[in-house]
Amino acid sequence: MISLRKQNFFIGSVVVLLFAALCWFSFDFMRSVQRSLWDNSVKNIMESTARGASVLQRGYVKDIEMLRMLANELEQEPSTNVERIRRKLKTFLSNTGSLSALIFEDGTGYVDSGLAVTLSPEELATVRELHDDSGLLFPYRNRGNGRRTFTIYAAVEFSNGPKAYLFKGYSVETLYSDYALSFYNNTGFSYVVAPNGDIAMRSVHPASNKTFANLFDIIGENGNNFNIVESFRKSLKRGKTGMAVFNDKDGENVFCYVPMPRMGGWYVVSIVPNEEIMREAYSITRKTLFICFLVFAGFLVAFLIYLRLNRSYEKEIRALAYRDRLTGVRNLTKFRIDGNALLEDAETPRYAVLSLDILNFKIFNDVMGHEEGDALLKAFAGMLKSETSHPALIARVVADTFLVLFPYEERDELPAYCEALLQAINAFVLSRGRNYRIELRCGICCVEDSDAAPDINTLLDRANIALKAIKTKGAPLWNFYDHTMRDRLLREKELEMRMEKALVQGEFLVYVQPKYWVQSRELAGGEVLVRWKSADQGFLSPGEFIPLFEKNRFIVKLDQFMFSSVCALLRRWLDAGVRPCPLSVNISRVQFYTPDFVETYIGIKDTYGIPDGLLELEFTESIFFENVELLNAAVRKLKRAGISCSIDDFGTGYSSLNVLKDLPVDVLKLDGMFFRTLKEDERAKIVIRNIMRMAGELNMATVAEGVETQEQVAFLENTGCDIIQGYVFARPMPVAEFAELLGPSEETR
Repeated sequence: MISLRKQNFFIGSVVVLLFAALCWFSFDFMRSVQRSLWDNSVKNIMESTARGASVLQRGYVKDIEMLRMLANELEQEPSTNVERIRRKLKTFLSNTGSLSALIFEDGTGYVDSGLAVTLSPEELATVRELHDDSGLLFPYRNRGNGRRTFTIYAAVEFSNGPKAYLFKGYSVETLYSDYALSFYNNTGFSYVVAPNGDIAMRSVHPASNKTFANLFDIIGENGNNFNIVESFRKSLKRGKTGMAVFNDKDGENVFCYVPMPRMGGWYVVSIVPNEEIMREAYSITRKTLFICFLVFAGFLVAFLIYLRLNRSYEKEIRALAYRDRLTGVRNLTKFRIDGNALLEDAETPRYAVLSLDILNFKIFNDVMGHEEGDALLKAFAGMLKSETSHPALIARVVADTFLVLFPYEERDELPAYCEALLQAINAFVLSRGRNYRIELRCGICCVEDSDAAPDINTLLDRANIALKAIKTKGAPLWNFYDHTMRDRLLREKELEMRMEKALVQGEFLVYVQPKYWVQSRELAGGEVLVRWKSADQGFLSPGEFIPLFEKNRFIVKLDQFMFSSVCALLRRWLDAGVRPCPLSVNISRVQFYTPDFVETYIGIKDTYGIPDGLLELEFTESIFFENVELLNAAVRKLKRAGISCSIDDFGTGYSSLNVLKDLPVDVLKLDGMFFRTLKEDERAKIVIRNIMRMAGELNMATVAEGVETQEQVAFLENTGCDIIQGYVFARPMPVAEFAELLGPSEETR
């Protein structure tokens, strides 16, 4: 039997051990809580700093966009239109800041009220140092009101040559007050600084330093580790986000810094005394310890409640993982899971996957604002549900792309659904007082139309293929998938994989279609055409590979290859004593807009030593009327180098006689469409006669291409046409056959 003394000793020992364990746990818990609270406090400061930086940066971006929009408006007219400039300034910039103006590079300009101004020499020097199209200036003292001013700018290139800058300024104090941050009972504050630490905007907070001009002057050498200070300095220069703790004469301070990359790498730096953070932590710790002792007896109950809440939290996390945060509908992952479950059901009805895109939504977002854009997306998600009586699955993939798994009985329900959505979304925009027309595009893949297993991923892939085929302005609202779309994509991929190897292995052949003088029927030259003879597939249609090469820019290599091949061919003929005739080579739009196009082609001609007059470049009519100035300069350089230039496909829809008079081209080629209805179309004959007469008066030779009948030849002979090209005389032929049409050179006779 245990004695009372021993029993008391045992109980006392257990109590002491329990008390010691409780004390150890309490102190350890206190340290842990202090650290956790400190981390959370710094995290909250960092988040608030990031929000402040985001607000300031968004305002900057929005105003820069406004200036760019105004710049685009002004660039439509010459700088001499003073009244228009003043009116636009007043409309766009009046009462939007402490300084708003348009300043020319000579220092003159106009403020938003329309008054003329002249810059001081110091201000003019600042303007002339600007090089970027847009940006911001470090705050300076405004000579008008004496306040420090934050200014943004955007360049304006007037149509008649002069360059100017649009400026919009804000009082630094006013701007800062709009997003000023405060922490811990107003003991913390923020600065806006440049990457080198220069203070651009200082807080109006009474505790902030009003004398130092650089953040590192505030940090100083008050016992701070040199390496930590340098690390902080490098972080600011590299655009990093972070925090650091530095000492000053009053103690430790926590520095939280967040970059604003779109504002020249400026930073928002929040400074909070560490003592204030820890004071709150100490207070919370004491209360926590007191509560810990009170609830110690109920720990088990609290633990069970925690387990239950944790399970509920896991369910919430799972729900968030499967939902789009903005609209509340499914995300792509959940759509795939639920969609496959429906499609695998033995009693599955007829289903179609619809891939929907709001055309040019980014423009709507930029013009109307992100808030309106978000409202539109939320409303559209609701419309996807409300515009059908079927239990359809709705999902948002990203941005303005949505998916619908739609059960239907008749296929006509699908286009009707798309039409209803289009009407509903435009009615919504109109109801919010917005004058903007929304366009939708919808790719549809029905289960029965799919050329593979009816799983959700296959249907999604096919619906997206159908959508990509119509994601252009003016295209149909919806598009049903059929296997030819995928076959076309696969065929394009196959050609893209073969094209480089085909070029190296010589599968691209030079063919020439002869041209003949109308009056003498003698050979006048030839047009060079490309043919692709695949080793395993034979000749491929140019209509199949040329549009693809223009899309993926391989046409640049192919064009240069053809031109080099023609130069090499002419050189062989010259060296062999064959009398060559002029050969024309087509130039694609992509090739024309290559920066070194003219220099490259002249260089190839000079490399082979081709005499002047034997090479002609054919530019499609659309190039001539897209950028007249650029083309005019290019044509003049080419002609000086001995290369003739012609307008190909004239009359296919872009013709402008007003532009034509200014282009120094040598040849005008009429498209074959003019001659297909000559027999019964007297109006076409009148147009052709006048074009021929006009070209002659402009000293341009005329070529009629696509001529197929003797009746057409007879008509052209009477119109004054110079040259005929077409099947009526000859089809495109290999180089060897064309060479037989040539005669010996004068030297070999």
